[in-house]
Amino acid sequence: MINLKFNTKIYKKKAIEKTISAYSHLAKFKSENNKSYVKVKIDCIESTVKDVLADEFSNYALGMMVKCL
Repeated sequence: MINLKFNTKIYKKKAIEKTISAYSHLAKFKSENNKSYVKVKIDCIESTVKDVLADEFSNYALGMMVKCL
């Protein structure tokens, strides 16, 4: 399982949701929101992307921020 935290001062919830949708074919995702962070839990990760998924997911979320501005 991978746990990621995205600071809500930097990342919009919509960008994280779009990232989860784009990556949903590679793993199971669960997000939780609080005032300071969007927490994303990633489980059942496809073995071919297990080593890079966290970094690629984070990069994609950052890219989605540009589209969500």
